Amino acid sequence: MSLVIFSQTFGGAIFLTFGQLVFDSGLRHGLRKYAPTVDAHAVVAAGATSFRQVVSVKDLPGVLSAYNIAINHDFYLAAGASFGAFVCCFAMGWHSIKKQPGSPKTEA
Repeated sequence: MSLVIFSQTFGGAIFLTFGQLVFDSGLRHGLRKYAPTVDAHAVVAAGATSFRQVVSVKDLPGVLSAYNIAINHDFYLAAGASFGAFVCCFAMGWHSIKKQPGSPKTEA
């Protein structure tokens, strides 16, 4: 049981960092590919809610495509992580931790 709780806490912390790294690299790569004239640092610094003030209307479709690519990469990471968690949980097996009738009682 403690292994499950540790995995939940540690996995959340690690994959939050992985998700940020994957999103950032995917966004920068997408900006180089779909909007090469846009300053990638300015878009990243502006954030997802206010990048429209930094980008010209002509470059907006390319920046939106770059954001789409970056978010898709994050979803792929989440799908892979959930599949990995499923495989680990499936390999653990199903064991009852209930006390069997007639087993000696232990005092804590």
